Amino acid sequence: MSHHHAEATCILSTDQGTVAPVVSSASLTYNNRDRHFAPGAIMFRLFKKHQEKVKKYLLVFFLSIVSLGMVLVFTPLGGGDISESSPDVLASIDGTKITAQDLRQNIESRLRNSSLGEDPRIVPAIAGTMLDDMVLRQAMAIEARKMGLTVSSQELREALQKTPWLYPKGQFIGMAAYQNFVSQQFGITTQQYEDEIRQSLLIQKIQAVVSDGVSVTPAEVHEAYVQQNMKAKIQYVVFDPSKFLKSVDVTDQALEDYFKQHASRYEQKEQRQAQYVLITPDDVRSNVTVSDEQMQRYYTDHLADYRVPDRVKVAQILFKTTGKSPAEIANIQKTAEEVLAKIKAGANFADMAKKYSEDTSAQNGGDIGWITHGQTVQEFEDAAFSLQPGQVSGLIHTSYGIHIIKVLDKQTAHLQSFNDVKDSIRSTLMTQAMAAAEQDYADKLENEFKADPQQFASIAQKAGLEVKQTPLFQYGQTVPDFGSNDAFQNLAFQLRQNEVGQPITVPKGTAIIQVTKIVPAHTPKLEDVRAMVEEDYRAAQAKVLAHQKAQAFAEQAQKGDFAKLARADGYDLQESKDFSRQDNLPNLGPGQGVPQAFTLQPGQTSGVLSVEGNDVVIHVLSHTPPDEAGFAAQADQIREQLLAQKRALAYEIFRQNLKQQLIKSGKLKMNEAALKTFLASYTNQ
Repeated sequence: MSHHHAEATCILSTDQGTVAPVVSSASLTYNNRDRHFAPGAIMFRLFKKHQEKVKKYLLVFFLSIVSLGMVLVFTPLGGGDISESSPDVLASIDGTKITAQDLRQNIESRLRNSSLGEDPRIVPAIAGTMLDDMVLRQAMAIEARKMGLTVSSQELREALQKTPWLYPKGQFIGMAAYQNFVSQQFGITTQQYEDEIRQSLLIQKIQAVVSDGVSVTPAEVHEAYVQQNMKAKIQYVVFDPSKFLKSVDVTDQALEDYFKQHASRYEQKEQRQAQYVLITPDDVRSNVTVSDEQMQRYYTDHLADYRVPDRVKVAQILFKTTGKSPAEIANIQKTAEEVLAKIKAGANFADMAKKYSEDTSAQNGGDIGWITHGQTVQEFEDAAFSLQPGQVSGLIHTSYGIHIIKVLDKQTAHLQSFNDVKDSIRSTLMTQAMAAAEQDYADKLENEFKADPQQFASIAQKAGLEVKQTPLFQYGQTVPDFGSNDAFQNLAFQLRQNEVGQPITVPKGTAIIQVTKIVPAHTPKLEDVRAMVEEDYRAAQAKVLAHQKAQAFAEQAQKGDFAKLARADGYDLQESKDFSRQDNLPNLGPGQGVPQAFTLQPGQTSGVLSVEGNDVVIHVLSHTPPDEAGFAAQADQIREQLLAQKRALAYEIFRQNLKQQLIKSGKLKMNEAALKTFLASYTNQ
């Protein structure tokens, strides 16, 4: 997918001294909502010179979509097909193309970073939604640029520096680690990653503009207060299907019919079984040595790694002021002054940090580790480097809040000697050498196993390795020694019977597997699963009986005495205390799950309601309006809740109507044939 960005080079590949970093992972957030990632909540400023332009643009935009009907409509994407000469292009938005490779990369990244694993069979179920999301993100970014919104390099830097894994404790992990992480986690380059961050920031800006004009009236706040705090009192009868299980008549014919109707429910998925050997570092350790000459050569080749810049190890107490009012900041300042006075009087800094600091380092006594020049905001850096070990600063004001800093240690720039790092180098070289030896040994065994698969066990025995056997397992099931290892799962279900696979890395070392048994997917005979089928049939019929009883009772109770009828029929009549939508009711759960208790008038009886999986009939006894004296205390919180809801709705309306406008104008085109081909490539796996 093509990206518009201001710079052609990775923003973090520039001189790190020019970056305006953060103090620590302190007040940073990380949001994995968008494609691969999204930066933490970024507070940005729309410069005054753009405000009038943006307002005029929005007015024109909203007037233009009135004709579409300001209705939130979720429909399949449409708008004309892309030429068959572009079989790899799934969608085109105002000239920007989304290819099958873009979608595949998106899906693989999402699966890799979720609990779903990398099972390709999941793809058809999520591909359409993810393509729709990609289209809408691209459309929003294009619309933002048309509105004159941009993302500066400085804003991009600040967003990156607020990513915890990239700047743990405020310290950049380095370009090599950055490139490796992005490649492994997201399957993209750092430039593509930064393009996506830039796009996310752009979308956040348009989202803020769209929601800026949303407001909540006092009447809406009061109405919500009444709804949230209104109390109801009801009588109710729960028709629990489990109480009707014994009333279900089970016959052979009924079970046979039920089994035929629900055969897919009892299908047995394909199962595999494998034998394997596990090669651990201990199997090759005795053959690996590291000489002083190798260590010295490594030290010479990696001198840059052992150069220590000027640095200080610091602890801090952070009092956040972001988003606070002047009055709140004044109170925070007072608290900070009191804490500083206690420290100056001898109070333990770490204890004060644990008690007062709002930074994530509080649990460590405020310790955020070593920092070097250019890794924190200037005010923080100046204070930290001006102190000597053991000294405590005054109050330091930054864009994050008010800091009290203590220097724990300090080092001037120097080159660590060979003797200082010798043990570390030996450990590094031993790890590398054992990994290489383990891989060489595994490759040798793989060749022997594949040369004569029938002798897998005897070859392993000669090598002094134990042959282990997995249980029968389905794709995705956890297997001892392998866990839910995707490489193992994929390999085990790709190999033919008796075929040996290539070595794979597992938590304990390297494994080589041979598939020994394959049980194809099949539908079992009724007699093989009769107990399960009977249990399911009884449950289904009990639910039908419960609903019939509930329906009959509701019809009678709506015309007569609810309590009298319930007792006469032998039902368990329950009566609640006064409850609100937030309170829990026995067998019913939260009051908000029974809205009829608040919408029906006292004296009225409901029809059959489905609550917590059961059929329920309720009778409203009374309503108690909330005390108006409590309104003032809740008004601000309710206003914020309503505002957030209305802003989210306004943004979604904007997104969906933008999509409809693009479809109508022909600027959004979809290649349905290409999407079907894409889905088929996964369905057939």
